Amino acid sequence: MTEIPLARYLEEATRLGGVDFHLHSRYSDGAQSPRELVDEVLAKRLRAFSLTDHDSMAGVLPVRAALRDLDAQVRFIPGVECSCRFEGQEVHVLGYFTEDQPQAMLDYLEEVVLERQERNRRMIARLNQLGYAISEADLAGTGEDDEIRGRVHMALWLVEHAGFPSIASAFQKLLNEGRPAYVARKKRELGQVAEVIRKGGGVAVLAHPQQYGWCDRPLPGSRTLDCRFSLIRDQGILGVECFHGKAGPEESAMIQAAASRLGLFCIAGSDSHGREDQHAAMYRLESSFFPRDSS
Repeated sequence: MTEIPLARYLEEATRLGGVDFHLHSRYSDGAQSPRELVDEVLAKRLRAFSLTDHDSMAGVLPVRAALRDLDAQVRFIPGVECSCRFEGQEVHVLGYFTEDQPQAMLDYLEEVVLERQERNRRMIARLNQLGYAISEADLAGTGEDDEIRGRVHMALWLVEHAGFPSIASAFQKLLNEGRPAYVARKKRELGQVAEVIRKGGGVAVLAHPQQYGWCDRPLPGSRTLDCRFSLIRDQGILGVECFHGKAGPEESAMIQAAASRLGLFCIAGSDSHGREDQHAAMYRLESSFFPRDSS
């Protein structure tokens, strides 16, 4: 598939239902190994799915191997989720590919990993100053060798060793923006990330726009949803995650209508992280997204 056929496939598959194009594994901040994720995909009888770990495609080949070992016929689309900035706001872009290891994307992710490691060191230093004796070695013991460690892994350590009742409580007290252990990390602009995805032969999709407050009633002088979608389209975004595990029906309808008006294709993704937390559960075969009379 080339860029446009891949985009067309993603929307057509979403229209059919029973797909999930936004999933995380232990190679970023999910709870499941690639094999465990594939087992759940098969148990949910999904028609197609994508692994979209944060700033990592290290889980793609293990997923492919698990599918091969199980002789599974479900369609798998390699993916990734990248953080970036748009008009001063952090947003996430999903990249979908026809290749398991697109070199342009891998080169970009290698740079991001180094930046994440530096940010981790600075946050660990702050946690130590606050009295939490966590080390880089502690983070290294939380998952797969190629896993991208970050704030979730710090939160997991705080739950296990410092008495925090949940991951969410660790974020709220220490790790969220504005809290004492938080350190910002470098973010590329949305257009830069979209261009890297394009160079890798992929398609760039805006993730969960409702999480950025874009579905709220616009204040006087602020941008409308249509205006924002027009701007991101001009910067290389081809599609939008119109149906998300935490988006309400009204939000999904608003996003889908705006995307259609602007010529952006729509996908569905639960954003499941494989654990009972603030994220939604994986979709299943019975999951439907577009209204029945939508064409």
